[in-house]
Amino acid sequence: MDALADFIDLERYPIDDLESCAGRTLIESCQGMMGERAICALKGFLRPVLLQAISDEVTHLESTMRRVDFPATPYGWLKNAGFSTSHPRSRVFDRRCGVLTRDQLDPEGLCVRLFQFPELTEFVRQLLGYEQLFNSACPNISVRLNIMEPGDEFGWHYDTNDGAVSLVLQSAEEGGDFEYAPLIRSEEEENYDRVGAIFSGEETPDLADAPAGTFILFMGRRSLHRVAPIGS
Repeated sequence: MDALADFIDLERYPIDDLESCAGRTLIESCQGMMGERAICALKGFLRPVLLQAISDEVTHLESTMRRVDFPATPYGWLKNAGFSTSHPRSRVFDRRCGVLTRDQLDPEGLCVRLFQFPELTEFVRQLLGYEQLFNSACPNISVRLNIMEPGDEFGWHYDTNDGAVSLVLQSAEEGGDFEYAPLIRSEEEENYDRVGAIFSGEETPDLADAPAGTFILFMGRRSLHRVAPIGS
């Protein structure tokens, strides 16, 4: 498994030829989804045979994964003292899952190689409209696998970057939905009333339709989101 076509369905998603008519249509469609709902979700992006191969690769490493288990505020980059206990800035939510990072992965393995394809980087660059985009060399964040078991969740939060790429390798049998409130905040307005309504359940968040094999590019700095608890 060496070629880009072994990893990605290029007939449906021609990221290897973005200047073609089909490639430009793909970019425009994805940018339209992101502008409207803050998310681009491409089902069937990864080939089924790749999903099985990566699953086998990860299974052999699960004994080395680190567990994350702590409460966190969605506003971790701000000073949150002085707010009432009911205010969104005072709320905390559980983050609980297993984690494998690039320094724990086989540098020649499928997980690492998938993220090193320059065509994938160029695809993301064009979607975000950046002049330049480079792969990170950081051993902790360049490739990160979240492995969730029954009872795990990744509570409500914002990202601190403009766009996060996720590749769904396996779907939960129960729970584990990706829930989000698209573009709920801006530089000028935090929209605390709506955020509070999401937290209380008064407002229903969107659900991403993202089965195994889906590519996701998500604008999480402006969009509140979580991975709901995994069922038993």
